[in-house]
Amino acid sequence: MSSERKFVVKKDAKTDVITYMEYEKLKGFNVKPKDNFNFEDMINVNEMIIINPTLIEKLIDKKCKRTLEKLIMMLSIIDEDDSDDSSSVDIVLDELERFKTLVTNKYEEFMEKEEYKMLLKKIDIIKKELELRKNVKYQFELNEEKISKPKR
Repeated sequence: MSSERKFVVKKDAKTDVITYMEYEKLKGFNVKPKDNFNFEDMINVNEMIIINPTLIEKLIDKKCKRTLEKLIMMLSIIDEDDSDDSSSVDIVLDELERFKTLVTNKYEEFMEKEEYKMLLKKIDIIKKELELRKNVKYQFELNEEKISKPKR
């Protein structure tokens, strides 16, 4: 039985020195490609570990911004929606909580403390806004029920 060794090959452009590193010992950020993203003339990769700290910060920052924009877009769609259904707010709240745990568990060690705190503040602001909208919809539903009931 052969043992699998996983390594990185790196060539320095100036000195033409080739370096081999075992990446199992390296600490970095794991990235997996999207499903069905294969080309014929390219190397197909199942998993990639990024070890450059500035590249990791930029990648995480981009991912977090994209997710926050998506959540804010969901918030605006809920705002434009005329229905009194609070399930859409619950779905966005669940998505927001999932994103918060992802940031806390996976991204925190690669982010700067100030950036991490700012991101958590943004998440809390969005969460408070959603909870406020949920309460307003609930109060509106209660008022509608009171108005629709005939007085005796």
